[in-house]
Amino acid sequence: MGSRMGSRILRGDEEDSMKLFCSQNDDSPTTKEGEKRGSGRKQEVDRFGYYQMIMFAIISLPLFLSAGFTLAYVFTAGEVKYRCAVPECENPLNTKFDVPWMTDSVPHVLEMSKCTRYVVRNHTGVCTNQTFSNATQKCESWIYEPSENTVLSEWDLTCDANRWKLTLVGTINNVGQFVGLIFAGYISDKYGRRTILTLTTFLSGISGLIHSFSVNYWMFLAFEFIDATVAAGIYSAGFILGMEMAGVKGRVLASTIICCLFAVGEMLLGLIAMWLRSWRMVLRMVYGPALLAILLPVLIPESVRWLLANGKHEKVESIYRKMARINGLQISEEALSAFKDMNMVKTEKTEQLATEKKSPAMQILNSSVMITRLLACSFCWLTNTFVYYGLSLNSVAFAGDKYVNFILVAIVEIPAYFLTWFLTDYVGRKATLSSSFLLSGVFCLAIQFVPTGSMSFLPLVLYLGGKWCITMSFSTIYIYTAELFPTNLRHSLLGICSMTGRMGSILSPQTPLLAQIMPELPLILFGCMALAAGLLSLFFPETLGTKLPDTVWEAENIGKAQQKQELQDLPS
Repeated sequence: MGSRMGSRILRGDEEDSMKLFCSQNDDSPTTKEGEKRGSGRKQEVDRFGYYQMIMFAIISLPLFLSAGFTLAYVFTAGEVKYRCAVPECENPLNTKFDVPWMTDSVPHVLEMSKCTRYVVRNHTGVCTNQTFSNATQKCESWIYEPSENTVLSEWDLTCDANRWKLTLVGTINNVGQFVGLIFAGYISDKYGRRTILTLTTFLSGISGLIHSFSVNYWMFLAFEFIDATVAAGIYSAGFILGMEMAGVKGRVLASTIICCLFAVGEMLLGLIAMWLRSWRMVLRMVYGPALLAILLPVLIPESVRWLLANGKHEKVESIYRKMARINGLQISEEALSAFKDMNMVKTEKTEQLATEKKSPAMQILNSSVMITRLLACSFCWLTNTFVYYGLSLNSVAFAGDKYVNFILVAIVEIPAYFLTWFLTDYVGRKATLSSSFLLSGVFCLAIQFVPTGSMSFLPLVLYLGGKWCITMSFSTIYIYTAELFPTNLRHSLLGICSMTGRMGSILSPQTPLLAQIMPELPLILFGCMALAAGLLSLFFPETLGTKLPDTVWEAENIGKAQQKQELQDLPS
């Protein structure tokens, strides 16, 4: 999910706009006149018609591409098979990867050494077991399996001494996303969602293509950072625009579909990498289509809510009229007035909330319940991103075909998203989050107990089960943590959780280094952290069916019977 983090965390003014937009389409007006007005507005505003379908389809393209931008490094900086070159026995410019004398030329422990070889003692023209002595020397050059090409084979990033250079690529990518989200948020707020979507997607295409022409490792690493920084705002901007196109009733389904688009993008990345098997060609295929983003300003409108927040009512009216025309609806002046009034109502409400707030940060610091909850939520976010991305990255090192494994790990996300959509609304947030964490941990740890050589398919099934469950928890934690914090601090506290979570995605590319110490160590770490997060989330209150808390006191008392009754008595 990379740049996906924080996409569902709306700024305070944007959150208010969404609430007001929903209120314009409320199904239960209090008067007959309100009923008539509400019905009319609903038909015109909240209908998911041809216009919304077309816009949603166009916006889906950048969302689709963002998966490749986020995870391309899994293959561009991936492992390839290699062995020591033995100049006395072969011409490195004209040789084969598999040679009959290879087993005699290198030491064996559990597998053939890739970094040391036996010294040649008497070369007679044909290499046999008599050719090599028991003395060893470090390999000076390598022969690579010719079917694929990554930066490892391009610049000889072999053996333990260079292992960190491969894992550093993923960490730099995630650091770039972290930095990029800061700038993307500012540009998005100041210049609009369409602007940031167009700019980041198009510039990503240019940067990615330049990236594919890197002449050395350090240039490659620099553009890995640039690519990630530039592309960081794509998913969040596309998510917001896509959710707007869906309307009020379709918002939950639209959110699920957008998440699935990312998963499909991951699958396509795996297929492209399997087909091309060249890091340069993979980058060109993934980033090339992004140049089409230059057409976005003439294909999609700016965010209606952003336009309203910036007083651009004429543009809102123009968009609204075009929407109604394409959808075959009759536009009413009453509905237009509702849009024009929305910004004034939002401003009045914002001013009222500002006068009511009193040292919210101090309220949090004085509340042991909220501090404990913030720390617990931050750990859950850290665990979620660490395990989610860790399982995606380590899938290519798992037994079997690395491309198939990566694609399967992406496929299981799709049913996981739809199942989460059902469970969070019918079973509850806490049960869904906790059980997802716990099951993911159990699956990761259970792999260690599968006997070697028996039921070879079972470890992969358990691995996919772990990814399925951590995907469910990732989807649940967005909405759940938003419901655990008070309105005047919701965005800030969610931002802290999101930033903590980003640390997990930054650290996860380093987990392959743990496998050098002990092959099972990454999965053991994933399993233990997931179990800890699952147990910790059991202490959260259930938020299903409760009103979003507006104050620290309400947040502290979520789920308590008295609080529920008081909230029910409040006017809606």
